[in-house]
Amino acid sequence: MAPSKFDSSASCGDGDGDASISCSKTENGFADSLSLFHSEKAVEELLQQTPLQGMDDHLIEFSEALRTVAKALRRAAEGKASAQAEAAEWKRRYELERARNMQLKHKEQLPGEHTGNFDGGRAGNLVNERVWQNRQNEHSEDGCMEHGICSHEVLHNGESDSSSNVANNSMMMKKASFKLSWCCNGENGDPHKHDVVSFERGNITTAERSSKQISLKWESDPQTVLILTKPNSVSVRILCAEMVRWLKEHKKLDIYVEPRVRVDLLTESSYFNFVQTWKEEREVMLLHTQVDLVITLGGDGTVLWAASMFKGPVPPIVPFSLGSLGFMTPFHTEHYRDCLDSILRGPISITLRHRLQCTVIRDAAKNEYETEEPILVLNEVTIDRGISSFLTNLECYCDNSFVTCVQGDGLILSTTSGSTAYSLAAGGSMVHPQVPGILFTPICPHSLSFRPLILPEHVTVRVQVPFNSRSPAWVSFDGKDRKKLSAGDALVCSMAPWPVPTACQVDSTNEFLRSIHDGLHWNLRKTQSFDGPRDS
Repeated sequence: MAPSKFDSSASCGDGDGDASISCSKTENGFADSLSLFHSEKAVEELLQQTPLQGMDDHLIEFSEALRTVAKALRRAAEGKASAQAEAAEWKRRYELERARNMQLKHKEQLPGEHTGNFDGGRAGNLVNERVWQNRQNEHSEDGCMEHGICSHEVLHNGESDSSSNVANNSMMMKKASFKLSWCCNGENGDPHKHDVVSFERGNITTAERSSKQISLKWESDPQTVLILTKPNSVSVRILCAEMVRWLKEHKKLDIYVEPRVRVDLLTESSYFNFVQTWKEEREVMLLHTQVDLVITLGGDGTVLWAASMFKGPVPPIVPFSLGSLGFMTPFHTEHYRDCLDSILRGPISITLRHRLQCTVIRDAAKNEYETEEPILVLNEVTIDRGISSFLTNLECYCDNSFVTCVQGDGLILSTTSGSTAYSLAAGGSMVHPQVPGILFTPICPHSLSFRPLILPEHVTVRVQVPFNSRSPAWVSFDGKDRKKLSAGDALVCSMAPWPVPTACQVDSTNEFLRSIHDGLHWNLRKTQSFDGPRDS
């Protein structure tokens, strides 16, 4: 049996080899994946056979040649994975260039666009988000960060979209503008000093920062509030009705709620007929252009649900604690009037919680542009073995550099906000939510030396199911939208450009330490008795 050649122009030999290891047509410089898998399997079966007595040196050399062929097959599979990662990177560059072109086209057409119908649908909203993202990048390059962070750099201000196409006229209203700035600690602190390092006289030194806390100051009064509630809770329903009545009568705000909440309010009283909601998915996609503030009544799950509703920029979120642990819900409902009154006046301290942008790339895709819609996660994306009894086999790459092969129950890619969730249970570190990074945490790895990693925020992580994997893998996003990853499929994750701003009762560090003390009882033990032996 003559071994197959891996050159893209090679053809099959004339030997009597099994059909499972016959040559196949190459694609993109690599042999067909199924053929590679069967070939490697056939080689392993031959190597596992009991050697015959009297085997001469020629058969031993032939056995070594088969091992070389098996290694070449594995290298070919790894080469294909690397090529797919490179294709994903080229696709990202293509999308950025296309977004720039769309921005230029949008600027040219903006003076003549005053139609009131919504024809673009979902695709049009995605174009607006890409245009906004490029505006953010261009604004940061022009030096707007010199005196703080403007609202359109983190959240969509909405003023430039006053002529955008919307589903109905009731959604047409002007958003409140605001500015984010670095807070200063002490009278002599410089609020504009936020450089991490300085370079002077040939020496690189760490520059002092007056504060790491971000403050939000309203430049115009908020007009519209979105209230999201935990479902199936009588106490939450009663509190929501009371809060809606107070916000309307005392603050004169326009209020949006979910459709089910509006039905519950109207069932209670026709007084709540002023409360607005949405009917179609495309109206939800436009909420970020209308809503100034989001109020959540529930636990951390309600905050995750609020973040998932916004596929792009997210308005500031005020989370009230009505759940169990409350890592992201610092406000208490007993004093909600005082809390909301202070927040609506401003300024307020906020925590910018980073999100991951995840894309599934199927092996069956005809080209690198046939990818599924990106999914944004606030906590983590999890790849596990599902109901299979086999170990997961996941090849991991970081910016096209091979990291490792995960063999265990799975892998968690977490944000720093999610470091106190599933990643913590799997042995990951607890990280301050404003630290930009990606947590790389294995789930029950079959290795004593596999420790978790924390990667910088600018990298792109690629996790692929190899073709020799015994079973498929399953991926879930913040515990939802579970998808199957077959052999050759890959998951690409990078830091999303749209963080989730959550309001703080004091500041972000105080909230983080309070949450791990109260929620996890971190380092809780009895104090050592002072009564005992002492150093002389």
